[in-house]
Amino acid sequence: NGGSIRDVKKVIDTYEVGHDDIDGGGYKVMEYDEKEKYLYVQFQSYKAGYIDDFECWYNPKKGQFDVRSSSRVGYSDLGVNNLRLEYIARRLGEDFKW
Repeated sequence: NGGSIRDVKKVIDTYEVGHDDIDGGGYKVMEYDEKEKYLYVQFQSYKAGYIDDFECWYNPKKGQFDVRSSSRVGYSDLGVNNLRLEYIARRLGEDFKW
């Protein structure tokens, strides 16, 4: 759909820390390049302080945005990355009609 990396950044800027009992430690935008259509954010769990990486970039060959959300350590994230992606996708749909 006709979305932009600015839309994704706006969702991140208004991200609800602690939604669905995840990311209670907050988040930090590490890199944002509007020209390159790239966004990198670190999310932190509340108690253990684990850091998860989220990246979003425009893939011109596919004509769409690619996303990655992954844990740095461990074997299971208990569904946290999926919940985060679902939240961001829902917000993009509701707020920007993606």
